[in-house]
Amino acid sequence: MRLSNTNNFSASFNVATPYQMVVIHSSKLIYPRELYQRGIQRKRVELIARDFNEYTANEPKISFRNGRYYVTDGQHTIEARILRNGGKDLPILCKVYTGLTMQQEALFFAEQNGHAAPLTAGIKLRAKVVGEDALSMAFLAATNRVGLDFNYDSLQLSDYRISCVGTALKLYNQMGEKIYCEALRLIVDAWEGKPDSFRAAVLKGVMYFVEVYHGEFNEERLIRALRSVHPMEIYRTGMDNPAKLPGWKKYVFPIYAAYNGKSRKDALPMKF
Repeated sequence: MRLSNTNNFSASFNVATPYQMVVIHSSKLIYPRELYQRGIQRKRVELIARDFNEYTANEPKISFRNGRYYVTDGQHTIEARILRNGGKDLPILCKVYTGLTMQQEALFFAEQNGHAAPLTAGIKLRAKVVGEDALSMAFLAATNRVGLDFNYDSLQLSDYRISCVGTALKLYNQMGEKIYCEALRLIVDAWEGKPDSFRAAVLKGVMYFVEVYHGEFNEERLIRALRSVHPMEIYRTGMDNPAKLPGWKKYVFPIYAAYNGKSRKDALPMKF
């Protein structure tokens, strides 16, 4: 089905564009939240509506697929226009793309830039997984293999779910899948999936410990040591940083100290 280009911008200026400018009634616009789109932030909608200016407002980006209009960028602008219209739907000028698959839409959403509100790491990961991005799918699969999942759209801590998605992805890329999975398994074994054990400080501390002492530490001893320390203590010690260590090292130190304890037998040397 070919869309009617009501404004005929590209024809007027003889410029080839990957989209058409089309006026669409907002009641026909769909937010694919169950797949990759984020939820509406009401405060952001109100802020956009309050400072709305037709000279600077961006046209929403829409994917026309299977006879429907899916919003890939601009849902807050759409809602702001509706709010300014007394809460009633209205015609809106949009950039409409045709021929995109649902996977391409998701990647389009994940890579949006310009004046769009920044995506959280979790929302971006979910969109890339829907878009079948290989690295993102491998990262999710590795996390799932140790019995964990992600909180994509919330920073709220919960059992067996990692909320600090950006930190976890950075560690996965730095450490490699083997160290990443091994460290997560140790965290799960030690703290049984408790929410505080998936704080960024804990992930950094355990993963760097496993990397630095890989092949040297005893797993059972490490799990006992971790169980003897509440995850929040790793965070607090890192924040207080009594050993005056830089970066990730301040989170490794309380784990290192708990592992060695007061016994000198099979104690690990200070290597960080």
